[in-house]
Amino acid sequence: MAHLSRFLSPLTRFRGLFSRKPARANDARSAVPAIRKATGPTLEATGLLRSFGSGSEKTFALQNVSIELRSGELNLLMGPSGSGKSTLLAVISALLRPDAGHVRAMGQDIWRMNETELERFRLRHCSYIFQGYNLFPALTARQQLEVVLQWGEGAGRTEARKRADRVLGQLGLANKAHLRPASMSGGEKQRVAIARALVKNPSFVFADEPTSALDWDNGQQVIGLLNEISRERGATVLVVTHDHRLVPFADRVFEMSDGRLQLDAPAAPDTGVFYPDQTLIDICPPHEPRLRLREPVYVNTH
Repeated sequence: MAHLSRFLSPLTRFRGLFSRKPARANDARSAVPAIRKATGPTLEATGLLRSFGSGSEKTFALQNVSIELRSGELNLLMGPSGSGKSTLLAVISALLRPDAGHVRAMGQDIWRMNETELERFRLRHCSYIFQGYNLFPALTARQQLEVVLQWGEGAGRTEARKRADRVLGQLGLANKAHLRPASMSGGEKQRVAIARALVKNPSFVFADEPTSALDWDNGQQVIGLLNEISRERGATVLVVTHDHRLVPFADRVFEMSDGRLQLDAPAAPDTGVFYPDQTLIDICPPHEPRLRLREPVYVNTH
């Protein structure tokens, strides 16, 4: 299954920031282009087009896609494998440049930024959770988190360790903090990757199948933290998933098929959630592909 790890070349440049002098507390902010405070959606994409290959081999992963996301909301992006979910996530998260269209985040068109500005924007405002984990082999679980805080935010060693240990503890990894990736199970690596994304205070969290390698007990811990970072910290969270158990936790659910956002998304089976027609919200102008979002209505199934 295709996933976000395909789009790591921009992230590789992002990692290059770690070879530079660590930021002082205010350096990262001063290095980012001025961003105007958003009065509407914190992230808005319009008319996105993205293709791969050329000639007879050319395929379109995104076909004129438009979407709006707001702060304080947990959004799910669902659909079959190959429908364009991970490509859309990569494009709107500043990892993959579209062929056409615009992505505005916090008032600025991110694809008009140069590469250095994009790196700084990702470092300051975004957190990523990849299916492939993308952990540093030589670092312990604790150090994976500390490096984000020390090099990204300019946090001191004591503060970085305290925040790292708190998040690792929330994900049941307190006794794994000293381990390196080679000594971890797949589920433990996934939770460390999630902890690394959530240890800072991002404006945006982009997650590609964050619960795919986890049992449901650990999956609930993860979705609980994603809920916390959206509702209590005001972050905008977008999760690509096939896991219908996450639907009751979401504010909005998007459905993709064949590179397009669809009119209707089937209700998740056996979740106790239904979506009556009167809750469908049309958010696209007439000349754009019609996207309807469904606000979950929870019912007592007992």
